[in-house]
Amino acid sequence: MAGFLAFLTPIRDLFYKEKNPERAYQEIQPHLKAKLSTEERRAVYELTGLILRDMRRYADAVKIYQAIDDPYQAGYCEMLQGNVMAIRGHWGKATQRRQNHWCLTLFGMISRQLMSYPTTFQVRNHLESDITNLIRAGQFEYLENLLTYCDFLVQINPETYKFAGRSLLHSGWLDRAGPFLLKGQKTLPNDPEIYFHLGQYSSQRGMIEDARIMLHQCLLISPTYNPAKELLADLPSAG
Repeated sequence: MAGFLAFLTPIRDLFYKEKNPERAYQEIQPHLKAKLSTEERRAVYELTGLILRDMRRYADAVKIYQAIDDPYQAGYCEMLQGNVMAIRGHWGKATQRRQNHWCLTLFGMISRQLMSYPTTFQVRNHLESDITNLIRAGQFEYLENLLTYCDFLVQINPETYKFAGRSLLHSGWLDRAGPFLLKGQKTLPNDPEIYFHLGQYSSQRGMIEDARIMLHQCLLISPTYNPAKELLADLPSAG
């Protein structure tokens, strides 16, 4: 198994560290047909699926996930293609295996037919990446449907607005990020992280003094918050 991990590490580095999914995909190709143990095969296919998804080759990723019987990820890639009926088929299998699977909530939100209650940890673990992935895939109708449920989700996880605002901010959707971040500040006025993100937002909008105020507030709450210190130091000097 150690040899297997040694072979997989440079491919992971190409993908995660060097941000080169095309090269990573080339390197992993021969191993898709190799004779592997069950654990090795799953690891290879899971990484391949992530690489293909990053390359927006969603249909190919679906086949990869089907090969290792992963209905959640297969359905997720169908969602990123906008294939509603195919989503139902895959995620129906996922919910048979785990009744309160996140996909039940996600499908309810993107279809505006939500009838389930996610857990606090499900919102924390999934919401931000789902927003980012829908933006990257160009599934804007699904995205808007999902965002309408943030007022509901914040009752389950008070960090919801922060998660949504941060994802929108990092995706370059500044106009949409601002209102969510401000709602996050009102919901969690003592959370240093929300002031840091408001500082990022203000900096990217060219509102340097506002950014400085937000970053100082972040550091007032958490004096050791290094990202805020670094951004503050990088802001243009006053005057």
